[in-house]
Amino acid sequence: MFSKKNLIALGALSLAALVIVIFIATNLIIGHRKKVEDSRIALVVADATLELRKALAGPATASVAKLDELAQSVKGSPNPAAGSAAEAYLLGARGIARQRAESERLSREAAAARNALAGHMARAERRSTTWFHGATELKRRVEASHADLARTLKTLDDLLYGLPDAEKRLAPHVAAAALLEQREIDAARARAQDESQRAASELEKVRRITP
Repeated sequence: MFSKKNLIALGALSLAALVIVIFIATNLIIGHRKKVEDSRIALVVADATLELRKALAGPATASVAKLDELAQSVKGSPNPAAGSAAEAYLLGARGIARQRAESERLSREAAAARNALAGHMARAERRSTTWFHGATELKRRVEASHADLARTLKTLDDLLYGLPDAEKRLAPHVAAAALLEQREIDAARARAQDESQRAASELEKVRRITP
């Protein structure tokens, strides 16, 4: 029979073993959850990059809402390092898509304003006080729409320029294929800069028109 002393020792050993088992099990669960969360974040980032590519290649409006949804999904991630890095990347991607969509809208507005002014100037034979006021107002609209477009394209270029920094933070957590490639970023920046130059050129043509 076990003595009281032996029973106490056995109980202590059993308790220690139980603590060790609980510790190991807890760490296994935490490790599993972390792995699952890492996989989820990697999928979210890959989806975001796909939406960003769509936004840069064509109409961007639909991608803005999707990127906002994806950004919300990584907030408060139980994996702080990966979650924070993913959120920064997703917010940057959403901002880029938003500015891309805004630049598309403003480009149409600027073209419409220029066309309206051109049509008005084509009726120069009807010059009157009202005609001059109309020409002045249409020129003001052209200037305003082009100023908004220039700011938006500059913001778009700046956001694209900063995207690689967000990607560097994510690099330890996701595969490189899940992120936008540098050549894609460079191409998108070149497109924004070309659009800005073309818009500035069109504005200069308008400024040379005198009522």
